[in-house]
Amino acid sequence: MVLMTPQALAANFPDVPDTHKNAKAIQFLKDAGTVSGYGDGTFKPDKEISRAEAAAIILKAAGITAGKTAAKLPFSDVPEESWFLPIIQKGVSLGKLKGYEDKTFRPNATVNLPESIAMALSFFEISTKKLPVEELIYDGLDSKQWYGPQMQYAKNFNLIEPDDAGNVNPAKKLTRAELAEIIFRLLTVKKDTKPYDITQNWVWTEYKENFWKLKHPADWEIFKGTKNSVIWKRDPVVGIYQAFFARIWPKSAQLSISLAENTEKLTAVQYFSKLQNIYNESYKPLKPTFVQTTLSGKNVMKIKIPEQGILDLAVYLPEKGFLMMHGEYGDAATGEFFKKQLEQIELSYQFTEKPPEPPQPVIPLETRISSLLENILIAGGWGDIKGVFPDKKLISTDAIGIGTGPVDYYYSKEANRTIKLERNSGTVLNVKDGVTIAF
Repeated sequence: MVLMTPQALAANFPDVPDTHKNAKAIQFLKDAGTVSGYGDGTFKPDKEISRAEAAAIILKAAGITAGKTAAKLPFSDVPEESWFLPIIQKGVSLGKLKGYEDKTFRPNATVNLPESIAMALSFFEISTKKLPVEELIYDGLDSKQWYGPQMQYAKNFNLIEPDDAGNVNPAKKLTRAELAEIIFRLLTVKKDTKPYDITQNWVWTEYKENFWKLKHPADWEIFKGTKNSVIWKRDPVVGIYQAFFARIWPKSAQLSISLAENTEKLTAVQYFSKLQNIYNESYKPLKPTFVQTTLSGKNVMKIKIPEQGILDLAVYLPEKGFLMMHGEYGDAATGEFFKKQLEQIELSYQFTEKPPEPPQPVIPLETRISSLLENILIAGGWGDIKGVFPDKKLISTDAIGIGTGPVDYYYSKEANRTIKLERNSGTVLNVKDGVTIAF
């Protein structure tokens, strides 16, 4: 089993663009020589795949060589001249392939999701016999069916993901691309000995004004506020009737991100201690758990309350305050998957901020005074020059003015000048040295 290096990668199939959700998996298996295209060079990613084809690809991915033997198969529908005979013979001899009660293998039938998972786990020598099976794995799956342990493993290690409604359909007929995705994920799990990283095809959102950058699923929605933002997954059942992100529906999830000032000048230790006390008091019977670590060089505290579907993250930002992320997920079966997603979104946190504004070129005082004098009695001229004396202060106002509205008097210490201004028209009426309203 060889993992390809980036330098070894060749071009993908012409009908598998980079935007295809399974492009990475197909590319990997192509470069490894596990899958090949059709005579016209295409892969046909969305074409349904048969049980025989699935067995051939999985056998090859597992590094098992098939060869025709004299062994007789117990199936009535696997002809001697068929291309898949050696593959099925090998699978049967290894105890990895089984047929149906009517003594058929149904090689040309489209393989479904549980069959492909069971076949892949078997050929990769992964046992699920002692794996605890949840009462509800995902909506649509019956944990008491034969596939229960295999589908539980697939959930635990992210070989599969629920659809937008939180369902996994066991009768779903697999496409060539979908099988490639399962095999690629399984190969990655075998290599890394941990669940597959579900963030592979996620996107980044950055908000420098509030000092955060997060990775999230592309179909999650975003709202950015002055100090409060939300990244959320809309409940597909409620759909357009879900009012913004105001409520957590059973099949929805959200992460609200709030920036708070450190008015008490607390240290990270003091802030986290205070926060921990607040959570323990507020959720006393539920026993929240707390883990302190670092992300992007910042001290953070992770808070979990599974019974409430709460997954929070507090980030200490020296000199800038605190960034509080409140994660919540619904109580449907898909909640476990949303929990995984929220954990990964929070753990992707990166500190970011706007670069300082470049310094503005300094205009000589004489030039600015000349510009001021040139704009005397020019209607609207104040709009062009009011920013050139940033230290100006309003020292007096004549509310009656000159008949066309109030007159204001501004003094610039830097220029040592008083400016008489007709407010409504933005006209500089006169300029005098020193502080004065005697014009």
